[in-house]
Amino acid sequence: MSREPQPYTHLPGARFQPLATALGLERYNLLEVSDDSVNYEDLFGGNEVAFVVHEGTLKLSGPTYVGNVDPMVCVIEGDLIVDGPLVIRDLDLYVPLWIKGSLSARDLLLSADAQVFIEGDLELTGNLITDGTDATHLVVHGEARVGAWLRPGHRGAIYLPASVPDPIEGDTLAARLATTLVSHANRSLTLCEHVLAGQPLLRD
Repeated sequence: MSREPQPYTHLPGARFQPLATALGLERYNLLEVSDDSVNYEDLFGGNEVAFVVHEGTLKLSGPTYVGNVDPMVCVIEGDLIVDGPLVIRDLDLYVPLWIKGSLSARDLLLSADAQVFIEGDLELTGNLITDGTDATHLVVHGEARVGAWLRPGHRGAIYLPASVPDPIEGDTLAARLATTLVSHANRSLTLCEHVLAGQPLLRD
């Protein structure tokens, strides 16, 4: 790929600071924000849960490709504003991104084991794409405005408000996917590349 994924803590402008585990567990109730879907024990077992917190709004410029290397909980105490697409692809580890405010971006793609919990709104000028595993989570507590919801994979817990249009999935999606996606064996990774490059995912 032309770009390499970065952990949340390495994103330009991010100022995540560690928070003591006891305080994190007291302050951030994962079971509550996930609508009773997942708890810390499910993600981290008996291991200590590491928390990092960014105070205030986080603004990111350009295509943003996230891939974490260490399990932790990343909290943004404000909004996350991305001037471009946001692609999150976590492989075989769990890093919940907890946004206390709202998330706005062009496109949002959740791949593999990505987990995002939004207490505010989700606003995308482009598309939402969910293509993850059983561990994938996307929970939006506020309103949501998205162009279209593409759902190549049916796994994961995706809890969205009624304002989100029905997903394009199954045979309908297969018939409309761009030919450059259909021809690739590793569709999941190719989807990430297309979104980051701003290439169309659907045929006209």
